Amino acid sequence: MKLENKTVIVTGGAMGIGKACCESFAAEGANVVLIDWDDMGKDTAAKIGERCMFIKADISDEDQIREVKEEIMRKYGRIDVLVNNAAIQTENSFFKMSAAEFRKVIDVNLIGTFICSSTFGSEMKRGSTVVNMLSVHYDVPRLNKFHYDAAKAGMAIMTKEMALAVADKGITVNGVSYGACRTPMNRGWETSPESRLAAEKKIPLRWIAEPEEIAHFVTVVVKEFSKHATGSIFTYDGGRSI
Repeated sequence: MKLENKTVIVTGGAMGIGKACCESFAAEGANVVLIDWDDMGKDTAAKIGERCMFIKADISDEDQIREVKEEIMRKYGRIDVLVNNAAIQTENSFFKMSAAEFRKVIDVNLIGTFICSSTFGSEMKRGSTVVNMLSVHYDVPRLNKFHYDAAKAGMAIMTKEMALAVADKGITVNGVSYGACRTPMNRGWETSPESRLAAEKKIPLRWIAEPEEIAHFVTVVVKEFSKHATGSIFTYDGGRSI
């Protein structure tokens, strides 16, 4: 897919991998819509420039996302790419986690992905594509973040089922499963070298990615593989999943 003048939506684009994705797509000449509930998105969009528009919204709120869709269609008249990147994460033990804490993560990470995909996807035409940002932990268990990982596992099977659902419209849907990355969500590594080294030991290539590396990979998937690849999960994790 040639990205120049295409309309690309990135959820959770205020910081981290989402921010890097916005920068990467804008550099390719796309019109980027950055959706986030954090006001930092305004500064991110301003730094990227006229190719990036910030819209503040909660992706788990169906009414808000419908309004966002109308605003995008009024401005650009088309939606070509959706990157479902927005996610939140907390850490708690199994018996201490409340249903409310579990539900909040599911609402944003999984249900938010569904809401954005169904709402924005209704305006997508043949040749458009959706990328769901997964995590190596959709398939690799760990302690105390099972709500986040359960949401990512749900996104993984939803990637395949969405691909089936929209194939007749000529829309492709793929997932990108990435490993350890230096993002604000993992800022503990900056203050705890021990935690960072422990994470690296689990990765065969001893590699923790920068957000820009993940974003470049996502951009390549969209540009080079979105025409015929669908229902696929592309893995970029330094071997962590093996």
